[in-house]
Amino acid sequence: MRIATCVALSFALAGCVTTSQRSAETSEQLKARTDAATAACRAQPLTSYVQRAQCLNDASMISASTAEYPDLLQRALTARLQIAQRVDAKQITPAQGAKEYAKIEADLSAEQAKRRAEAAPE
Repeated sequence: MRIATCVALSFALAGCVTTSQRSAETSEQLKARTDAATAACRAQPLTSYVQRAQCLNDASMISASTAEYPDLLQRALTARLQIAQRVDAKQITPAQGAKEYAKIEADLSAEQAKRRAEAAPE
């Protein structure tokens, strides 16, 4: 419970940082913050898959401004939450949800590679 409170307070305090301070952060610093927030999410006791998915999505949003293709990031975040809802509703198992999400990540990665190839000068 204390960890969850600390994480929640950390996210609340992170919102107090001014825009100019955030824009001064490098992509490496944002990634490090995202990684730390992700680790904090995974360290919390699992109370629901939706809660974990939302925490992971919030962590991903820390470095969202550096995403090459924001629409693909948004698709991943939406898929994570939808899968978590189905797991919590016992429509699929956690293993099936993990498999579905891995497939979605692979598809989005392939789409990203395709876009990069199309944008590359010949």
